[in-house]
Amino acid sequence: MRSEVTGSSVFTIEGNKVAAVKSVADQESKSYTFDEVIDIIGFGRTTLHIFIASSIIMMAVLNETMGISIIIPAAQCDLHLSATDKGLLTGVSFAGIIVSSHFWGYIADTKGRRRTLIVSLMLTAICALVSGLSINYTMMVVMRFLVGVFISAPSATIFAYLGEFFKTANRTVVITYASVAVGLSAVFTASTGWYVLSFSWSLGVPGTELVLKPWRLLFFVYTLPTLIGAVWLVVLPESPKFYLSRGRESEGFAILLRLYLENHPHATVDDFPVKHITPEAGQKDRSAAPKGSGGFWHVANSVWNQTVPLFQRPNVANFTICCVVQFGLFVVSAGMGLWFPDIINRFTTSNVSNATVCEALDVSMRADFEHDLEYGVIIDDEACSDNINERVFMYAITLGGLYTMLYLAMSVLMRMLGRKCLVAFNLFFSGFCGIALQFVVHPYITMALFCSFLVFAGTSISVLNGATVSFFPTNVRAMAVCLSLMMGRLGSVFGSNLVGLIMEENCTLTFNLFATGSIICAALTLVLPS
Repeated sequence: MRSEVTGSSVFTIEGNKVAAVKSVADQESKSYTFDEVIDIIGFGRTTLHIFIASSIIMMAVLNETMGISIIIPAAQCDLHLSATDKGLLTGVSFAGIIVSSHFWGYIADTKGRRRTLIVSLMLTAICALVSGLSINYTMMVVMRFLVGVFISAPSATIFAYLGEFFKTANRTVVITYASVAVGLSAVFTASTGWYVLSFSWSLGVPGTELVLKPWRLLFFVYTLPTLIGAVWLVVLPESPKFYLSRGRESEGFAILLRLYLENHPHATVDDFPVKHITPEAGQKDRSAAPKGSGGFWHVANSVWNQTVPLFQRPNVANFTICCVVQFGLFVVSAGMGLWFPDIINRFTTSNVSNATVCEALDVSMRADFEHDLEYGVIIDDEACSDNINERVFMYAITLGGLYTMLYLAMSVLMRMLGRKCLVAFNLFFSGFCGIALQFVVHPYITMALFCSFLVFAGTSISVLNGATVSFFPTNVRAMAVCLSLMMGRLGSVFGSNLVGLIMEENCTLTFNLFATGSIICAALTLVLPS
């Protein structure tokens, strides 16, 4: 009896050992999805640094592309700029972004997000600082075009980089929170411009034609976020999802482990339970693909292979809709937005009471035309003036404040309403405001509707970028964001020129076209996945 009991006890003990060993083996062999790994890592110090650095870089992108509109009026006398020159300088950065978007999308998807961001930000800063030392119009145009070429990379890649440190369900919300920096950028450029340009000092550089003035200093001020973002990225990790998508599992695991240990100060390496990660669709095929040899044709073939998946199922439908909607959003927010100060200035100075915006603009334009006919010769002989009306800064700060508040509100509402419904509502409301402002005669209501028309469309851009990061696999994600934003930049150029062509001839048609564009984009958004 004793032997049976003993034997039974030994069997039980051995059974427990087998169960324990099996449990450890199961845990080590368990394969986690990337979202599950992100849940295990949690949100901590390093993730917070990544979020703040990404926000600063988003701010830098807006500083470099939109800040020039504040500098140009102050620099027009020193650089002898005509109206055509000023128009070209305003848009030449967008031209640089458009022509280089495809290239940077390929580089970010094949060479890494972080490396691409650091190199492009440093090159952007160099070109921006040289812009501040330009001694003539040609030099300024060339440098601003190069700024556009290099800022094209962070303008899209930063969304992929930031999003890949968060689980799929939270990416759009996180990117929307970070996009508050877009509104802060407008406030920053306007307020610092208002302060710096209030001075009138001048300092000649011996032996050169260069004369240092406040507008040149403003280039340095606007470039500070670019330099801060580049330096901060040096100490931050590469996207682990990028490494995993390229078949570089050991490097991806090393970063995930680093994030876990830095987010959990008292944890050890043994506490990290992840040993295997479930690859996303096609990941093994890409990692097993031959590297090939260098040369032009190999690079061209690589770019082709990186682009083609976007135009194949299951990506082609979502990619096409993203591009069309992005085009429409930029047409309204940037195309019409570039004319916002001029339109509001005309509206408020028309001295017409109880008039709609189009009626006030018609009166203002006819007055300007008659004034030019009567005093054109005298105007040509007048001394150049580089003074900027303070209302320009006030309008920009107001718009920036509206953007900031709406981004914060959207970050909260998105969890309740969902990404698709929120964007669709924004665009429907934007279109409604664009139509309604043509029938309102109260000036404050008109300006409120005009601001809402622009801001509700503009804030949807970052939400759509966040959605784009979630729609596409890691290996083509940066390419998808870059190309969709390229279509957006084309939309801004198209929209701005369209306003210039038809606003004077038919103001009502102009607003109706732009408002209809917002409503069409809202309908297309509803087709996208939730």
